Amino acid sequence: MRILIVDDNPDIRVLLVSILQRADYEVIEAADGVTVAQWVEETDPDLIVLDLLMPEMDGWETLEQLKSDPSSKDIPVIISSALSEQEDLDKAREMGAIDFIPKPWTSADLLDRIQKAVATRQ
Repeated sequence: MRILIVDDNPDIRVLLVSILQRADYEVIEAADGVTVAQWVEETDPDLIVLDLLMPEMDGWETLEQLKSDPSSKDIPVIISSALSEQEDLDKAREMGAIDFIPKPWTSADLLDRIQKAVATRQ
């Protein structure tokens, strides 16, 4: 299982990589939304964990791009964001995200939601 994490915060990426690799996932990192299309094409991830608050191209634009591209529209996306209002959760789901994990999250909660997403996809 290959997971692409997209977050501009290097500390969050390091933490995610550590948690996911310990759980035997293959992890690819992207520091911004601009490079996501390239990473998706090159690595064909099974799941994307996407932050919303990023410079240049934010997570909303990135999610819209992913879901409008035939080559990536079926890849499940889990939003991981400090935004946690109900309207953000609703908007993310309307745009095609399968789950929304508000930051800060626990590693147990994160892994549980990823495992549910993986099970759903299989």
